[in-house]
Amino acid sequence: MKKIRLITIVLGFLFSLMSSSFAQDAHSIDDLSRGNIREFKDAYIPVEYHALPEYMSFVDLGILLLLLGLGLFFVLKRKSGRPMNILMLFTFIYLALIRGGCICPVGAITNATMGIIEPALVSLTAFVVFIGPMLVALVGGRVFCSTACPMGAVQNIGKAKKHKKWIRLPKKLNTALKLAPVIILILTVYFAANGSVCFFACELDPYKALFFTGQSWFEQALAYIMGQPMEAKLLIGGLLATWIYMGVMLVVGYFIPRPFCRFICPYSVLLGLISMFAIKRRTIKEDNCVYCGLCSKVCPVQAITIDRQSKLAVVSNYDCIQCNKCNESCKKEAIV
Repeated sequence: MKKIRLITIVLGFLFSLMSSSFAQDAHSIDDLSRGNIREFKDAYIPVEYHALPEYMSFVDLGILLLLLGLGLFFVLKRKSGRPMNILMLFTFIYLALIRGGCICPVGAITNATMGIIEPALVSLTAFVVFIGPMLVALVGGRVFCSTACPMGAVQNIGKAKKHKKWIRLPKKLNTALKLAPVIILILTVYFAANGSVCFFACELDPYKALFFTGQSWFEQALAYIMGQPMEAKLLIGGLLATWIYMGVMLVVGYFIPRPFCRFICPYSVLLGLISMFAIKRRTIKEDNCVYCGLCSKVCPVQAITIDRQSKLAVVSNYDCIQCNKCNESCKKEAIV
């Protein structure tokens, strides 16, 4: 017992010496040898971050609806894929980079599920973002995928421009991989319904690092122009693993167009099912078709099946993203 007391006394003595040593070495606010800390403290003004106003969400919603409206117009005209590419470019610059890709129905699946259970948890804007593209799909198919989707915009820019470089997956493999979005949709709804506020689909988004970085750079540049600088260095969003994930998806997407849309996106399942019953479904007129297969070759999602021997020409409206590339390639105006 005496030994324990002795050890306690010795340890206490050593600790007091260390404390006094640290105290002497501490930065005193009145220690002029280290500069006039007090004057610096009184004159220091912390950098203030000025967030964008709340009404920007309504501006984003308006732009989303405008893109959907223009896209639907071009799709119903069945003319060329060039206007769709222009809309995709604008979506990439504004919704993806400037606004961080957050005005997107993919994450709104969780919001809508939570809103059904507890309406007070979700805003009306979130419901409009969720329902809007589906209402358009009921008229002209998956217009959202080819006009206003931030993820679709990245994939559209990142794919090989010449379809000869595209890799067409075997039919059985392509069908099997399309089961993944269905499973992801079920899990997304399950997690949201159980109150675990888990945006499961958003966690699988491979391009969010690019979105967050682009948004932070834009807001930094805007703050600098407005005379309200934020940070001394450019902000980088996402972990290294997130950037690697995105890099892999971009490489895959160069040769296999739209990998996220086809094999991950849960919202594509909802849009695809509704598009099967669209008022203006995309079809091929057998009287005009010569079964050349050009439309099938330029389709980025393998939605067109052409069989010369059996004289079969079919468009899968579930898979079709309404990019209008098939109409552009068809010389017989067989696709309506």
